[in-house]
Amino acid sequence: MLVPAHPRYVEAVGPEGRAGRVPFVAYELFAHPTAGTVAFAFTTPARLVAALGEAQPWIAASIGPLAEGMRGHGVTVLIDPRVAGGQHNWRPEDLAAYAREVR
Repeated sequence: MLVPAHPRYVEAVGPEGRAGRVPFVAYELFAHPTAGTVAFAFTTPARLVAALGEAQPWIAASIGPLAEGMRGHGVTVLIDPRVAGGQHNWRPEDLAAYAREVR
């Protein structure tokens, strides 16, 4: 499954006292009118792009562990959801700005 998500970093101090950046993945969650907070998962890149645009960052994930992890937070996973046109989270310029930020 292709899941809208992107890398994030937190500044931390290791056991030896050295500062560094620790990476993690932030899943993007969406508000749904009847299901509350949801995560989207797509079966193909084309479906993800059609729903969220070509600049949408994503990761590949197995649906079982994803759904189980989300359920633990009260989040439902919707597979290949229909999304209103023009509702893209990320534009190409947003992606470029994010890439500059995390360097």
